Amino acid sequence: MKTIWRGLSKAVLTLAIGLGANAAMAQVEYKIPGLVDFSGPYADLTKHLLARDAVIKWWNDNDGKKVGVKLTVKNYDTRYDGSVVASMWPGILSEMKPIVGMGLGGADLSALQQRLGDDKVPMLYAPPGYGFGWLPNQWVFAPRATYVHEWVTALTWYAEQNPGKRPVKVAFVSTQASPAFVDFVKGVDKYIKTVLEPKGLATVVDTEWVDMQPVDVSSQIKKVIDAKADVIIGTGNTTMAAAVLRAEQLHGVNIPTIAATWHTIWPLATAMKSYVPWEGHMVVTGIAPTTDKTTKAWQFYQVLAKGYGLPAEWNPLNMLGISQGLLAVRAVEHAAKKVGADKLTGTAVYEALTSGAFTEDEFMGVLPALKYSKEAPFPMQDAKVKIEWVKDGKYQLATPNWLTIPSNVTKW
Repeated sequence: MKTIWRGLSKAVLTLAIGLGANAAMAQVEYKIPGLVDFSGPYADLTKHLLARDAVIKWWNDNDGKKVGVKLTVKNYDTRYDGSVVASMWPGILSEMKPIVGMGLGGADLSALQQRLGDDKVPMLYAPPGYGFGWLPNQWVFAPRATYVHEWVTALTWYAEQNPGKRPVKVAFVSTQASPAFVDFVKGVDKYIKTVLEPKGLATVVDTEWVDMQPVDVSSQIKKVIDAKADVIIGTGNTTMAAAVLRAEQLHGVNIPTIAATWHTIWPLATAMKSYVPWEGHMVVTGIAPTTDKTTKAWQFYQVLAKGYGLPAEWNPLNMLGISQGLLAVRAVEHAAKKVGADKLTGTAVYEALTSGAFTEDEFMGVLPALKYSKEAPFPMQDAKVKIEWVKDGKYQLATPNWLTIPSNVTKW
């Protein structure tokens, strides 16, 4: 009888352990809205940003299982129209009851930024921030600092590489047709005049305002040449960058530009089938560069491409989507570890973002280590970038290691 009882007890214990293991593997499902543009001006961009969905599928199969959470994404076509976003958002809240969302850009940001705190939904973005969005206690988050933070880091590095040209003479070529483009100029101009110029590192010699989609800027570039500029900053889209390059070629000069990775060298040189015209030009970003295939980021891309339906090739645009997806899953993961998988809320994710630190390993090498506070909707402490350029006709890394963004960038 005792033998039978011991055998029965062992069987019950084994069953209990098995049930406990199965319970531990169960995942609580949460829905994430993704704001996209399938039919508007940024439809071509969206297909690359959807790399973020592949990240979430990967996380569900790996770390999501460990913390007992499954994330399901539903994408909403907003046509990159703020009025459409505003009209759709109440329905999205009701349907999804989201603990976090993934935005597209300025259209939805303008429609939602002031209400997200009331709705208790943190919204994550892939592009960098802007000076006019540098406000405390925001519920929007970017994995990178502003364009200005990134560009002044590259400018400082460039000045240090060219001591014979000090102070580096900077010209701005941008447009007044968008607040974002004016923001570039205003922020970099302030940093040069208050920080770099007193140190003898850089000075502003000219500012030229052009159309958002210019056809010809040869007259403006002639003024830049006459001002003896060493570098141009402000070309914030490919049309503007192409017009500047054509004008430089017309005048027989090569003045390097500093821009974002998807604004100049990669898209235009790909179309031109040559990097040679971009000799000396630079791009800078807080996301792992695509010119380096020896990194953990490249290995992670391979995992997503082979097993999770990554919808775009290895390029700067899909890296935007991957970085956004990684920030989303790590924020949820941090929150789940703190409050429990079945108790996740938008507030819990917000607190995880604003009070925790994220490591480069967590971001699979795609982003550097990040730490947020409630002072700004982007990382303020030790944010980092890498610079790429064209040297000897080859598009390559200029700075293999992360460069820390100067801590003395102030609001503009």
